[in-house]
Amino acid sequence: MSMTKINWYPGHMKKTKDMMKDTMDVIDIVLEIVDARIPLSSKNPEIKRFAKNKKRLMLLNKSDLVGKEELEYWRKYFLDNDFADEVVAISAEKGTNMTLLFKKIDELSKDKIAKLKAKGLKSVSIRIMVAGIPNVGKSRLINRIVGKSKTGVGNKPGFTRGKQWVRIKDGLELLDTPGILWPKFENEEVGVNLAICGAIKDEILPAEEVASTFIGKMRELNKLDSLKKLYKLEDSDITDNDLEILHNMAIRTGMIKKSGYPDTLQASYKILRDYRSGKLGLFGIEKRS
Repeated sequence: MSMTKINWYPGHMKKTKDMMKDTMDVIDIVLEIVDARIPLSSKNPEIKRFAKNKKRLMLLNKSDLVGKEELEYWRKYFLDNDFADEVVAISAEKGTNMTLLFKKIDELSKDKIAKLKAKGLKSVSIRIMVAGIPNVGKSRLINRIVGKSKTGVGNKPGFTRGKQWVRIKDGLELLDTPGILWPKFENEEVGVNLAICGAIKDEILPAEEVASTFIGKMRELNKLDSLKKLYKLEDSDITDNDLEILHNMAIRTGMIKKSGYPDTLQASYKILRDYRSGKLGLFGIEKRS
């Protein structure tokens, strides 16, 4: 797939980047949330630099859409490559592993709390930042973490003015950051992976190209049988041409334009929706070594 370089850097994303840098001094733990189906493509390379010398907890969100073996591979990968101190597979949508998440937060907080109490401080607060690219599930995660106890903490000495902190419970405060994307994708596969999983709007890239690229990824992963089963395709419908498979899928599912030609655009949207919802199976599309 030949994709035009995507360049984007809205003003609010630059402000967010600057705010993250300014705030990091008062942060104890960075919760970085990525999409478990594309953990490398959905990981913002800026965050590792921002979070230097901080405790880092990486969350593999949408883990319900990926197999356990795959989740374990990425958990080990991020730990072995020093991208995180802990990795937890979650589903912000379903609330999976929220108890484990809080347990890991407590474990990462122990040393800081012990040091401050040793200095005679009775009341100690651990401050958390949630970071991630747009549409990766950050808002749902924050709603899960905060629940009904949402209480604004407001500005405090040493905090950058204008930030709204939320008290999760006694001794635990959270700062949300808007999602930030890097200015452009040097590797076009990153942009395509984000498009397949719905992290960027479907209108940004040609849907048929995104869908046919996804079919190609299914071929590489030996997942084309899932396509055949869901859309009742015949063996003859599965060719060496990914766009042709999309064409055949449109015919088999009755997606025909008034002109009589297959509606490959609607077929593209359907395939992408079905993958995102798990109907095509539970698997990621990022290559494992």
